[in-house]
Amino acid sequence: MKKEKKQIYIDKEALAVLEMLQEGILAPVVSLMDLESGREVMKSGLYKGVSFPSPLLFSPNGKKNQEVILQSKHGDEIDLYYADKKVGNFWVENVFEVDQDERVKKILGGDLGHPEYLRIRQRFGKYAISGNFIVEGNRNIAQNKTKITQKIQDLRAKKICGVMLNANPIHKVHEKILQEALLKHDLLVIFVPHHNNWFLPFSLRLQSLEYVVKHFLPSQKIIIAPLDYTYLLAGQNRMILNALICKNYGCTDFIASLGSSDLSTFVEGDRTCTVMDQIQGVDIDIHLLSEYVYCKICNTIKSTKICPHGKHHHISYDSKNFFEMLKFGLMPPEVFMRKEISSMILTHLFPGRAKKLNKLYSDLVSHEGIVEDKEENFYESLSGLYHVK
Repeated sequence: MKKEKKQIYIDKEALAVLEMLQEGILAPVVSLMDLESGREVMKSGLYKGVSFPSPLLFSPNGKKNQEVILQSKHGDEIDLYYADKKVGNFWVENVFEVDQDERVKKILGGDLGHPEYLRIRQRFGKYAISGNFIVEGNRNIAQNKTKITQKIQDLRAKKICGVMLNANPIHKVHEKILQEALLKHDLLVIFVPHHNNWFLPFSLRLQSLEYVVKHFLPSQKIIIAPLDYTYLLAGQNRMILNALICKNYGCTDFIASLGSSDLSTFVEGDRTCTVMDQIQGVDIDIHLLSEYVYCKICNTIKSTKICPHGKHHHISYDSKNFFEMLKFGLMPPEVFMRKEISSMILTHLFPGRAKKLNKLYSDLVSHEGIVEDKEENFYESLSGLYHVK
């Protein structure tokens, strides 16, 4: 009688990490780490001389998964399943115990108060396995690599800039950063994390970004690439991985904003430092842009480095404030967000509301009607009234 093959069940994030490893997106890490290499990364923050923020181990939690791992030995073959579908095979080399708490702390950059701490902690089991594997993911990575390579050839691009953009929601400072990047590079690759647990679902974030790129930026010099979100990108050290991912997708440059909390800014002596000052071995030029604000005196978006007016004249572009306004059904001023983007979001948050309010506002606009073929037109038309003097 044929012995039944062992099975391990993984979730979408684990499958994404395995696919990234398989496709070389986390190079020089191209395979799961064993106990020895994991300890070295934990101690030094380096893998083969290249910065890597945390050990990359395979220790899926769950009673059955952990039982399978404990019962496995060198040479065993295990089937990998995601959502009751076989997605790959794993060939066991070693089984070993891991310190779950230390591993999570390393991923999150020591931030035990991080909102994702418990979720990430619960996904790791006490025992891990190392070995070779083959997986079949959603093919996003392979498609992105092909698309970027082809675009580089078409444009004969020499300087390719990568930027990670949540677009949650996309606002005017995001546009300013993209414009700055396009001035100095032949091609801009915008990576958008595929995460549906944020304020806006991925589909809406992608739609709004595509709208801005199509209508307000030179779209022929831009590629939008979805990026599977994983627990590896949850912590304050994610910027190191972001730079590494951009490099492995073919980018020559990586940009980030000094206003980002992900940079873990700290003061050392008389200078301000970030986590990027500690990065080693990643062959990519890193550019940190100064924080942008709206200056009420200049009446425009300005870098804090060149604006001569004090902070009391500055309005920061804090996405949390935009969230609150939109949740209340208010359109943020157009100096912060384009009315078309606000319209998309409000239509998503309050489906059908435009038709209910149309009667109320019908006397305030032309008789052709405030609502046309899309609900977004209601909000765009309404925003126009704010400019009437």
